[in-house]
Amino acid sequence: MESGDKTQGQCLYKEWMRLQEQELSELLHHSLNLNNSTDTNDAKITELLEKIIQNFQDYCDNRRRLAVRHVSAFFAATWCTSLENSMSWIAGCRPSSFFNLVYALCGSNIDSRLSHFLQDGDSDFPKLSAPQLSAIDKLQRRTTIEEEMLTAQMASLQQDMADMPLALIARELSPRHELNLDVKNGLEKFEQAMRSTMDDADKLRINTAKELLKILKPVQALEYIIAAKKLRLCIQSWGIEKDREHGGD
Repeated sequence: MESGDKTQGQCLYKEWMRLQEQELSELLHHSLNLNNSTDTNDAKITELLEKIIQNFQDYCDNRRRLAVRHVSAFFAATWCTSLENSMSWIAGCRPSSFFNLVYALCGSNIDSRLSHFLQDGDSDFPKLSAPQLSAIDKLQRRTTIEEEMLTAQMASLQQDMADMPLALIARELSPRHELNLDVKNGLEKFEQAMRSTMDDADKLRINTAKELLKILKPVQALEYIIAAKKLRLCIQSWGIEKDREHGGD
């Protein structure tokens, strides 16, 4: 990615993280000002969550636009902390992690059987009903299958990169390792496949979030998104602190 493209990628990331802070502030304000009218609360929460999902979609669209020039940069983003990059899955978060957060909020052991689901009395997260648990379980199973397929697709892509024809081309390069036409064509095909995989991963992330929020009641969805925003911002903060400990900027 050229210097200008890197700057654009960094700016997009910084804007996105600033938006996380703004959205969290708005969510917390809304949570503290719920009134006695359930219908009114639900309508306001739904409107707010729809706006947040749209912001997520817009962010993915903007990334896709920048990735046309150099998608590889999003798989090892220099604008993210080392911790953030170590937790990254196909240039983002794992959709399956969405479910871990739900169960954590409910005070449930993630590995427990659904039939033995226990609500933590100290949790502020409203208790999930049996139908909700069943729906979440089905969504999780489906999401995990799609996630594993994309993981295998990415692994196959990386293996193809190491195999023919680039491996043979590399043998014939001059000691200066210049990019000749064959190499450029090979890398372009690789990056096209990477863009496609990233797009599919983003779609899975967005669709999983949408489906999960549909299963949750509005108040549950509100508390869930608040927790998700807090976690995301904490990971960034922890990453910055760890990088400083190890001599990073």
